[in-house]
Amino acid sequence: MENKLLTDRDGIMHVPFLIKGRLIDAPQIDRLEIEKAFVGKDIGETYAKLPAAQVIREKIIDRRTMKYTGEYLYQVMPPVKADDLLERDFDRLSNTLYSLSVDEILDYLDTILAYLVKNHKLASQIAGLYRQTSEYSDALLEKGFASMTETLNRKNALDMIDRELSYGGKPGSHFLNGWVKIEGETGCIRAMPTRQLHITAGNVPEVPVISAMRAVLTKSAAVIKLPCGAILPGAMLAQTAYNAAPEHPITQNMSLVYWQGGDESIENMLFAQGAFDRIVVWGGPAAVAAVQNKTAFTKTISLDPRYSVSFIGKEAFAGKLEETAEKALPDVMSYNQKACTSSLVHYIEGTEEQADEYAKALQQALKRYGDKNPAPLSPPAQGQVKRMKRGRYADARWYLNYDNDDFISGAVVMTGEFDILDHPFSRLVIVRPVDKLDDALKYLSQNVSAVGVFPEERRQEMKDRILARGVSSVLPLGQCEKVFAGMPHDGMMILNQLVDWKLG
Repeated sequence: MENKLLTDRDGIMHVPFLIKGRLIDAPQIDRLEIEKAFVGKDIGETYAKLPAAQVIREKIIDRRTMKYTGEYLYQVMPPVKADDLLERDFDRLSNTLYSLSVDEILDYLDTILAYLVKNHKLASQIAGLYRQTSEYSDALLEKGFASMTETLNRKNALDMIDRELSYGGKPGSHFLNGWVKIEGETGCIRAMPTRQLHITAGNVPEVPVISAMRAVLTKSAAVIKLPCGAILPGAMLAQTAYNAAPEHPITQNMSLVYWQGGDESIENMLFAQGAFDRIVVWGGPAAVAAVQNKTAFTKTISLDPRYSVSFIGKEAFAGKLEETAEKALPDVMSYNQKACTSSLVHYIEGTEEQADEYAKALQQALKRYGDKNPAPLSPPAQGQVKRMKRGRYADARWYLNYDNDDFISGAVVMTGEFDILDHPFSRLVIVRPVDKLDDALKYLSQNVSAVGVFPEERRQEMKDRILARGVSSVLPLGQCEKVFAGMPHDGMMILNQLVDWKLG
């Protein structure tokens, strides 16, 4: 089976699923049958359901010109039945998966990582396939796939467990290993594994792997719903787990699958009370709301759609303007502004004229970045920029970079109100002048993930007031995308939310 999986054969690729330790593939389907399934569908529709398979089509990009070729890459996947994903044998879980030690979890990760290192061609193959349809630059993709292997690192994994599940001064691994006596108290405490359903997002390729990792580290039976747009990284993990450790309790209790969101034949069973102990949902407002409306009686951890901003103090205009614009780029360019840590709006402490100076410096910094890291912008993003310029924000001052007639990147100075839902999420920075950085505090809420601040003295001065408004992180400008093992995510220690804390 392995020879025909995850291989591009004339634009058709078979993508396997892992379902409780079994690697499942769809039957061979004729190209004419695949193309027929999309006849009559809008050009933007990506999904088709056949009697014996599911198909996703994605537009192929010419990496040399960074333009769409007009051709598609078809991902053929097996169908999914909800009943195959549910786990009801609690005694089996208790005696196998739940009884694993932390050392055994870490050994499993070592096995997975060793397989990927030994079979490095698999990762290169997946990265190559992903590149065919990805709007991200090569540099971003290389960084993303490298971080997946870093996620499996034994030390990082132990740090996550010990930091996120710590209690009473004791490291989390004690509580995940079993019962821990609390000094001076009656009874013991344990971090009990759970049955988990993860509904993941496809804005960055690492998300499915991060979700699977969290399930592994809490030694939990898990279903990971792969997102349209990042199915391949999940399929790589599925094939790796099956080939490296097929009989291991973690592999035997993990499913990596896809179904079209909203499919009631699947979701009515999976979202029913008692089907899972935890549901984790990432994604856009509609996707998150749809899941929350159906899971009222199951503990649901919502990683809501968020965005980030930057605060630029007046100190930037003391001969540090170009340096500050360059420093801001990592926050701006985090996955082409599609990550929740991506900075979309920069609040500039200064006059309108100074805001224009900053916007021009940022325009040039973005151009230099784009010259080194070219990436296409989707037609919808291009259209949104045009609509903004011609319509509601026609009076703003635009400093944009173009390739012929195609928008590439830029900044726009706005003195009036801006609706964040109008943002194209594609290499465009909204620059807003304020008399004092304190004046920008009113624009913050729990919808803002991170604020990058320059200079450092102002960050230290303002961070508590910024965080009090619902923001999760206040970091030095240019460092909002940096991560470390066991850090909070959206104001939560996620592993702590995924286990059941038991007293016995």
